Amino acid sequence: MVLEEKQKLSQVSYIKPCKPTDKACMLASAQNAIQYVSSGIPEFGVIPSDPLSINDVRNDDANLKLGFRNMKIVGASKCKVENISRDLAKSTVTVTMECPLKANGQYDLKGKMLFFEAFGDGDFEIKTNRVKITVVQKIKSVQGADGKKHWKITGFDYSYDLVEKVDIQFDNLFGGDETRAKPILEIMNHSWKDMVTEIGGPIIKQLLSEIIAIVNKFYHAVPSENFEIVE
Repeated sequence: MVLEEKQKLSQVSYIKPCKPTDKACMLASAQNAIQYVSSGIPEFGVIPSDPLSINDVRNDDANLKLGFRNMKIVGASKCKVENISRDLAKSTVTVTMECPLKANGQYDLKGKMLFFEAFGDGDFEIKTNRVKITVVQKIKSVQGADGKKHWKITGFDYSYDLVEKVDIQFDNLFGGDETRAKPILEIMNHSWKDMVTEIGGPIIKQLLSEIIAIVNKFYHAVPSENFEIVE
């Protein structure tokens, strides 16, 4: 690739560089970036994040063996950025978003779920119209092959708050015995916050890990001068 083509790829009109103290600018720029990055940017090697496919997630402990496979998660492109801040001293960027998310695929479980013994293997769906997710990205500056500075996410912490009810459906519980499955499903949907605490954490963590990898691809392709105005 000739130098002119490299420079073209490194310039993105939909990102506006902002001062670290200009929250309004950062909010607008981050919200705009979501629409582009979630659709995928082939020239940057950025794959789509909505929908996002995850092959396998497991949450096994002494009391419950639970796995999800062939998962498809939709909703990332509809996330609304509510807050964003950059801490230069700690080299972090903190983003809070509210998203509608739906995950479906197949599950397998065996063990105690919400104090009830259960087993099953079949299709599942978990969805909510509003979940608030806060991600703290640990950022460092590296020199890219283009000779310019680029951001790189070296780690992240996260938290989430379930703003609205989460609907949970597990098909084929107890091998398809609907009489045994019905009270369990009712309890799961009545105690949905406890249920998500028990089973949802690994899904959200894996989702964020995949998205962080996608964002890192974007950062690798686009110099940090597109994001920041150094004061």
